[in-house]
Amino acid sequence: MKDTVTAIDIGTTKVAVLLCQGGSNDSLILSGFGQAGYTAVHNGNLKSNKELRTALEEALRQAGKMAGFKINNCSLGVPGEFCGLVLNPVEITLDQPVTRQDVLGLRKQAADYPLPAPWKVSEVAYGSYLADGMPVNNPLGLSCRTLVLEASAICIDADFVRQMTQILNSLKVNLANRVPVPLASSKALLTKEEMQEGALWLDVGGESLDMAIHKDNSPIFLDWLPLGGNIITRDIAASIRVSYEEAEKLKRFCVLGLAIRETPDAYEMNLPIRDGKEIFNVPMELLQRVVEARADEILDLVQKRITDAGLQDSYKSMVLTGGGLALFRGIREFAFGKMKVPVRLGVPDVLGMSGPTFSAIYAIGRAGLADNRSGKGTAWKVVKALLGKIKVII
Repeated sequence: MKDTVTAIDIGTTKVAVLLCQGGSNDSLILSGFGQAGYTAVHNGNLKSNKELRTALEEALRQAGKMAGFKINNCSLGVPGEFCGLVLNPVEITLDQPVTRQDVLGLRKQAADYPLPAPWKVSEVAYGSYLADGMPVNNPLGLSCRTLVLEASAICIDADFVRQMTQILNSLKVNLANRVPVPLASSKALLTKEEMQEGALWLDVGGESLDMAIHKDNSPIFLDWLPLGGNIITRDIAASIRVSYEEAEKLKRFCVLGLAIRETPDAYEMNLPIRDGKEIFNVPMELLQRVVEARADEILDLVQKRITDAGLQDSYKSMVLTGGGLALFRGIREFAFGKMKVPVRLGVPDVLGMSGPTFSAIYAIGRAGLADNRSGKGTAWKVVKALLGKIKVII
């Protein structure tokens, strides 16, 4: 179906595929969905081609079966691990009022940012203009000595795109466009007010986390860390001496910030766990202590990266997505106590996808739909122009 977009999210523990259509009021309608997990890692970062292909093929099969048609084209999400951001303000000196050519020249200069291989500029987010140091929305016609355009170059790892293109081609799926996930997620899940005033988007997955800061409607920071919610599961398994699968179930009972130690009957708060034929109790206080220590460590590292970049005062709120932290009860209050800004969960407003674990694939789908709409819009302008000429001739 020509109006359907296929979005692909390559996570650290699974591949997700979403088939969606645009609805009324800029909404997204779910047509098909599939996901498949993997474990093999190649060279520390990239998954092996065989493992990726198998998981992707299965996720595509599930989504196509649900939607009822074969998938031929896709919008590929580029994870934060393979994205980068370079602040690239550019400046020109003028001796006449600002012209359209001056503005176009600044934009071209901002986009022509040299990068070492395999990095390439994917897109440029244009920010404010500064006319002699004063911010202006539209500089055309202004008389000033210097004009600055604040810009952010969004970069992607071409090797990752090349690898994924080869895998998709082997599955007879064409790569229609590539979507930097941190940028798409911020656009899809942050409000206009948050984008303007300054907001931190934090996506904690299974084995990694992505973060981005938007301010004045432009991305100013983007980073990635190789740790996620699975570190909490592994610590529970090691501390309580249970299997990884049991630890994954246990951590969902934890409520962050709950004052267990101050509860008189805290010693009675236990969770029964089966180990073979034996059943033993896990103290709730021990479980919470392990989970909170790791959650605190994750947020500590996020704060350190932001502080090292000198941007600790650049955001007034935080939006949390992904399944690594956002699924814990009490996480908003816990994160607020750590980050000192209001925290909310970024949840897609789509029937069947109303959870923070779907935020990335939702954002990729929205970006794909936006690209389709912009393409149709351009085509329609051409058609209107041709119709206008026909009317004149008639």
